[in-house]
Amino acid sequence: MSAHSPQAVLVDAKPFLDVLEERLELAVARYPGVVEAVGRNAVAAGGKRLRPLLVHLTSHDREQALRGGVAVELAHVATLVHDDLIDGAKLRRGCSSAWHEYGELAARAGGDYLFSRAFAELAEAGDLDGVEILVRACMAIVRGEAMQRQQTNDPDTPLEAYLERIELKTGRLFEAACLLGSREARLGEFGAALGIAFQIADDILDCVGETIETGKIPGADLREGIPTLPLVLAAQEDEVVRRALAGGPKEGALVRVAATGALDRSREVALDYARRARSFLRDEPELEALTHIVIDRER
Repeated sequence: MSAHSPQAVLVDAKPFLDVLEERLELAVARYPGVVEAVGRNAVAAGGKRLRPLLVHLTSHDREQALRGGVAVELAHVATLVHDDLIDGAKLRRGCSSAWHEYGELAARAGGDYLFSRAFAELAEAGDLDGVEILVRACMAIVRGEAMQRQQTNDPDTPLEAYLERIELKTGRLFEAACLLGSREARLGEFGAALGIAFQIADDILDCVGETIETGKIPGADLREGIPTLPLVLAAQEDEVVRRALAGGPKEGALVRVAATGALDRSREVALDYARRARSFLRDEPELEALTHIVIDRER
């Protein structure tokens, strides 16, 4: 295993990620009660912790990396709590989702609590620049969510509109993670491109992956009418997929997506964005290794 292989990066980061987990628990436990229980449920569901890892790998200050890592992960988990509520998803990574476990009102409040705790991590340390970075990212997520509502069940969604949506919903929080760690615009650009590559790979996984990998039951995007890259590309060629994405019968549609070659074409787009991300790097092999992790994490 090379010094900067994807596996080595994750092994080397384990001490940081172990402390991060402790800090996440402390941040959520700050105000005991129902919202704390919701937050604990959501954080305990786990995940790749890729955004805190980006903070860690772009920062030269361990405390800044932990603070920023906790903040960006709490904001990310908050979006998942709200997404599950909006989408009516009963499971998150094989466990009962927050709203399904505690009810809709508690989940809504719990997600708001996690957002508040995210900003508090930065504000309490006087990191106002960090607060501004995270504010911009969260505002972008809101805009992306609004775009997704408009695009739902629309098989004619332009690819440019899809890419803009995932840049807002995913790329900007990756960008924020890199900026929280480095405060360098160049690394922010790296994060934004990496986030788009990550989301395209995630959208591919939703068509073929197992629940344990994606954190959701395969085919969720099709069932919810979310026009992802593989679904839009397949809908351009296959009427069964097109009707399914528009809200019609879903039976057999995922098989047809694969048959059109849309998954391979989507992967090529993801690889292009991974290459774009690498173009912003300057002899930073650990970050380069992440560009392979986000594409090949299903393997």
